[in-house]
Order: sequence, then C-alpha cells, then structure tokens
Amino acid sequence: MRIPVIYVHGFIGHLRFAELSTGLDPDDVWMPDLLGFGTYGYADPGRMSVAHQAEHLATWIERHVGLDPAIVVGHSAGAAVVMRYAREHPERIAALVSAEGNLAPSDAFLSSRLAPMAPADVVRWLAQTRQSPGSLMTSDACRLNDAALDRLKEWLDHQPAEVIHAAARAALLETLRPAYVSDVAEVMATIPTFLMRGERTPPGLGVTPRVNELAQASFTVPNAGHAMVLENPEGVGWAVAEVVAWVRRRPAR
Repeated sequence: MRIPVIYVHGFIGHLRFAELSTGLDPDDVWMPDLLGFGTYGYADPGRMSVAHQAEHLATWIERHVGLDPAIVVGHSAGAAVVMRYAREHPERIAALVSAEGNLAPSDAFLSSRLAPMAPADVVRWLAQTRQSPGSLMTSDACRLNDAALDRLKEWLDHQPAEVIHAAARAALLETLRPAYVSDVAEVMATIPTFLMRGERTPPGLGVTPRVNELAQASFTVPNAGHAMVLENPEGVGWAVAEVVAWVRRRPAR
C-alpha cells in the first residue's frame, strides 16, 4: 500500500533534509517548495496568499506525486497551507500532521512580528539574522548543534526578504480570518490529524483545548523546540513513520 508523505515548510526555508525520511521509504517522501521559495523563487510576492499556496501545492502534488491519499505534514505556517489544501481536496488526504503548526491566531509568533514591518525593516532583519543565525532561536540558540546551525543558515539563504515578508503577511492574514478556527475544526473533525510538538516547547503553547480534543494523537519530539525539523529531524521522521503505520492499520473506508 503506497502512502506518500509530503512535508510542507513554513514561511522561511525548506524541508529538504534527508533526516526527515528517517523510518520512512525515501522514495515516497516529498518536500516541495512553496511559491516564492527555491525552485519557485520567480513567483510574484503579490500572489503568495495561503489560498495561492494551497492551489500551487495541489498542482505540484498532482504532477509529481499523483492522487493517492497522502500524509501531509505542515510545519509552523506551513500547516495553514495544509489545512486549506485539506479543505479543498479531502479525498487526497490519508492523514494530516501539524508540526507545531499555526492552527490558531496565537500560533503565528514570528509572522505576527514580521508582517507589520516596513519592507526595509525586513531586509535589515534578514541581514542581521544571517550574521547571527542562532539569534532566531532565542532561548534555544545555545542548544543548536553545528548541523542544526548549518540547516538554519540554509533556511535564511533560501528566499529573499520580500518573500519572507509576503509569506509572513499571508500566514497572519489567514490565521486571523474570522472563520479560520472553525475551518481548522471542520478539517480535524473529518480527517485524522496528529499533533507534534518539541519537548522544549511549553505544554499547551499555541494549542487550543478544541484542537487537542480533535487530534487523533500527539507526539513529542525529544531534544527540540518549535524548530524541531532543524533540531531533531530524525525524531520528526520517526513520529511521521508512526502515523504511516497507523494509516496502514486503519480499516479501509
């Protein structure tokens, strides 16, 4: 039984780290760029809303992966894109995984800081962060090992400041929509959704009681905080492998 796994990144960087395939069949793990990032760096920042990103994701998956039901993993702001995609194409989803995803307005920590900035201020912020990448992790900076710092540097170089600004604004506007919370609840009520948090993330941070209630199950990634995909990508891969195993055991609908 083929079960593709598709990782969807947030508004900075990418998820093309081999360690995220730990415990999975690497031939069925996919890590696409969203509009404005990497391969799609030519995209117009004015067309980078969450709705545009979900449409892009649907087209990319159909072209590169096919229409077999997949496990779709959204990290941080990527979860907002995944939720929109799931609402529009529920038949393509075997399960969802929110890796500390933005499932409520309170989740959008960094995007809420960057989105209101003037463009020149975001350019300065990115230049300063590139000079001191660990500063982006705030209290977790001292815990980043060399491999995680290298991955973080890749993230910061993967897109220009104008794309970070546009993507942060898109994430914030989506999560602030009056219907966003109810849309998330509707998806979670009909599609098995798993939550993933870093061990160092304070319990309950950014996760509403309703989201916890609707979740199929939750996983804790050891030795990691919000940026678990940088800090312990192997741990993320093993958690996703458990979701794959759950889907395989689930009776056919």
